[in-house]
Amino acid sequence: MESVYWVHLMVVLCLGTFMGIVCQDGADEVTAVYIITLKQTPTSHYYGELRKGTNVFRHGVPGKLDRLHRPRRNISRSDPHYNSYISRVHDSLLRRALRGEQYLKLYSYHYLINGFAVFVTSQQAEKLARRREVANVVLDFSVRTATTHTPQFLGLPQGAWVQEGGYDSAGEGIVIGFIDTGIDPTHPSFAVDRSEVAYPVPAHFSGICEVTPDFPSGSCNRKLVGARHFAASAITRGIFNASQDYASPFDGDGHGTHTASIAAGNHGIPVVVLGITLEMRVEWLLVHSN
Repeated sequence: MESVYWVHLMVVLCLGTFMGIVCQDGADEVTAVYIITLKQTPTSHYYGELRKGTNVFRHGVPGKLDRLHRPRRNISRSDPHYNSYISRVHDSLLRRALRGEQYLKLYSYHYLINGFAVFVTSQQAEKLARRREVANVVLDFSVRTATTHTPQFLGLPQGAWVQEGGYDSAGEGIVIGFIDTGIDPTHPSFAVDRSEVAYPVPAHFSGICEVTPDFPSGSCNRKLVGARHFAASAITRGIFNASQDYASPFDGDGHGTHTASIAAGNHGIPVVVLGITLEMRVEWLLVHSN
């Protein structure tokens, strides 16, 4: 592991989060997973204000949160002001919009968007869309892993490594976030024992490394600094293929491991393709799609 690859990969496994499939509950009711986005600003908008100690929930947010009066130097992304409050807003909206009706909330989204994924009928989705708090309602849909313009985007034809300082310094101190099919933590591209220099985890980084039977404790290290998965949507809709997919950040496809190793893997790891040997730090958010 050359010092040049002091790049962190971040992988999140989102099994089925963007896969659309619907189920027939009755003669007239079709259930599906919908992504509901609210007009209320996500918590990332408030992060800087939270560090200043101002009452950021006073304006433009349903309800008031009057507990932020003192500056705090250390604010965790697991802080209840980030997760619990926004989740309660989502739960309250569902209860008020779908009084007494059945539904299944799969996820609450806090950081980049303020919204949630919910398993409901099309009629219930219409009710949610009519709420004044709701910005949009989108039916979950499928995507396939594919590459079209990545080499050009990374500047590879112009010699990306040379432009960034060569193998000894390019990418140093960077955390790369991946949304893909997962990651294999045993791959030598993400081993730390090959490095002559210890990789310090960036002080500003706070990630999560999920532990599952397929992704045991110790899977993350100073190279692979975080990994998460999101399989609830695929499991709920019955499209989770247990013979191929993992309800964990582990990569059952190989695509995620491949792309992560290209972007931030250790230098000098041989690649074997059809029996032919071809000659950064990672936090992995594994998004697994069919």
